[in-house]
Amino acid sequence: MQRFHLQEPLSIRTFELDQWTTPDRPPDCYTLILVLSGEGYHTINGNQFAYFPGDVFYLSVQDQYNFRITQRTKFCWLSFSTALVSKLRTTGDHAWNYLNLSISPCPGPIAPNSVDQGNLQGLAAILLSETKSLRPLISNPIIEGLVKTLLSLVDRLLTQRGAVAIAQSTYSSDVIQRVIAYINQNIGEPHRLRMDTLADEFNYSPGHLNALFRQHAGDSIRQFIMRHKLKLVAIKLRNSSLTVSQIADEFGFTDVCHLNKHFKRHYKHTPTLYRQSFPK
Repeated sequence: MQRFHLQEPLSIRTFELDQWTTPDRPPDCYTLILVLSGEGYHTINGNQFAYFPGDVFYLSVQDQYNFRITQRTKFCWLSFSTALVSKLRTTGDHAWNYLNLSISPCPGPIAPNSVDQGNLQGLAAILLSETKSLRPLISNPIIEGLVKTLLSLVDRLLTQRGAVAIAQSTYSSDVIQRVIAYINQNIGEPHRLRMDTLADEFNYSPGHLNALFRQHAGDSIRQFIMRHKLKLVAIKLRNSSLTVSQIADEFGFTDVCHLNKHFKRHYKHTPTLYRQSFPK
């Protein structure tokens, strides 16, 4: 598979992949990755995030990362050597506090809205155009000005993300608790538990809500709903006189065969045999 190498202080390229091939990164560069199209998952320092078109990820010098591509993805990949960043910092009033850190303090997408995403994509497009024009990227005042602007924007976004990280974590946890409460209230109504219905209810895209739920609950929403249904079915089998058909209907299964299939997968027995193992 194709590999990508960084030899220069500044490198920018675009590429499309169906399966992730990690570009070679020297130990002394910062990297900005823009997702132009496609979907999948980005893992950085053990933290996994779903990605979608428009998302932007920042890698510091010692970050460990990977991508799992679920839909063919086009990336724009920009790398800046630490020497270049230090040089640009000394030629202007740029603290760039977050760029000084060797490990990203706030992993995940750094551009929360379409305006910031568009600004980063616009700057990257100009830099890419300069690359294709064969004009020198280093010691070029226009290029240096663009890179300073780009790095200043990245540092601002990292600062903002770091400032709200705790609040976001608390909010995300609250959202998941509300999703679970909603599932409990509507466990017998399958049409209310459709992924698109849940996403609309909580003002998330289906992909983002499912990724957030998995991050906090350990299961996808569909897996959680099925596990929860089957636990309630087991309770009914042990403690009620309802027929298996009535229980299947109560919890929104298509028929007894549908319930049998899922119940046996989790409990190793059919509902009838499971009930018989608990004598009245």
